[in-house]
Amino acid sequence: MEKAEQKIQETVQKMQGTVQKMQDMAQKIEEADAVLLGIGAEFTEKKAERAEILNAYNHLANLVQGKPWFAVTVNTDDLIYQSKLNDFFIVAPCGSESAGNVITMDTYDESSYLPQWQFYTNWLASTLGKKLCMLELGVGFEYPTVIRFPFEKTALYHQKSVLIRVHSSLAMVPEEVAERSICIRQNPVEFVNEMNIYTK
Repeated sequence: MEKAEQKIQETVQKMQGTVQKMQDMAQKIEEADAVLLGIGAEFTEKKAERAEILNAYNHLANLVQGKPWFAVTVNTDDLIYQSKLNDFFIVAPCGSESAGNVITMDTYDESSYLPQWQFYTNWLASTLGKKLCMLELGVGFEYPTVIRFPFEKTALYHQKSVLIRVHSSLAMVPEEVAERSICIRQNPVEFVNEMNIYTK
């Protein structure tokens, strides 16, 4: 009986900790002057159901509503473009399956994303001196030079920034940016969808 009660208490404490992190994340986004979204492989149908992913994208659209924002994704499934997020502020440097131009193909043509990448880098430069919230969701080491490492570098040099990293197993950050980071070890699609419930 004691073991069962202890297990229940541990579960409740874990849930309370998760809800607190959701509230912290919502507060950081609310306080930010601009929001940068980084979307990784855990936001694909390999890790979650299509409907859950689209719900999560739509929740993100609601979270950033009324703020300057940009989204960078390494995913090539084009699901992000089927959400409420405005295509104008999305860059997908790894390509698009529907366009038949994906980074893993020998015929990959990177020129298709370069104008949007330039728009993104200009947007990011415009956030200097402002409170920037970087929300990195499910980004591992598939293409770390696209989101993971640049977000860490931005967190290091952009003194008014905060990095929120959500990943089922790779939620850690370098020591240099730990003070201005929130690390959440959870499936990011589930986290965003649960956050919509607990932070209303």
